[in-house]
Amino acid sequence: MKFNINQLDEVEYDGSYDSEEALTQYQDSILEEFALSFEGKERIKADPEMGFWIAQLIYYGIGYIGVSLPQMDEGDINEIITDLFPRKISLSSPEDADDAIPELLAFWQFLGSKYKLPNADTIIDYLTEIKPKFNSIMHDSSKFGMAKSFMTMGQRAGFEMADQNQMNEFMQLYNKNIIEGQSGIPSTIKAFDSNPEYPLSKKANAKKKQKRKNAKASRKKNSKKRKR
Repeated sequence: MKFNINQLDEVEYDGSYDSEEALTQYQDSILEEFALSFEGKERIKADPEMGFWIAQLIYYGIGYIGVSLPQMDEGDINEIITDLFPRKISLSSPEDADDAIPELLAFWQFLGSKYKLPNADTIIDYLTEIKPKFNSIMHDSSKFGMAKSFMTMGQRAGFEMADQNQMNEFMQLYNKNIIEGQSGIPSTIKAFDSNPEYPLSKKANAKKKQKRKNAKASRKKNSKKRKR
């Protein structure tokens, strides 16, 4: 079945099973198309495990800002890369950030080439400009959210935070120190709760609805042009 680049436009992402399934299917399908493209094949040579940053871009776009790939503009990309990525994504090592912008650049070159997305060129220009600054942005602790600050502290304390048992062990130790007022672990956040936050804010939801209206209006306009 032919992949529809616009299929997430009508999805109300709310963390439900159906919306998660729609998102996962979309991510898998677009990544498969990208991997088979010229741009994707070239990127695989440099990074055989590519795909993480593309999946995150799609997730944070639809889940936190309320925009799909065809709806994204330079401002959306800037918010994801300079705010959401450093605030939300915890890296095992600093070098893990090195592949982010090259992967996203190749991906948007693919989107511009195959799907002619209107904002592809400006987004490519933006990614090219932000590339030298991205690592410092990702490791700027002033941008870290509560969960990322917690993960970073655990790593610095010697815990393997990718291991659920060790993460739980550090969580108990951290919360115990907070309650007892001990200073063995730097206290930059309050007692930690591992429950995830609900991503799509009212602002993002309103923005998503407006972009959907604009997209529908644009499609109707283009349809009228074709009929003439």
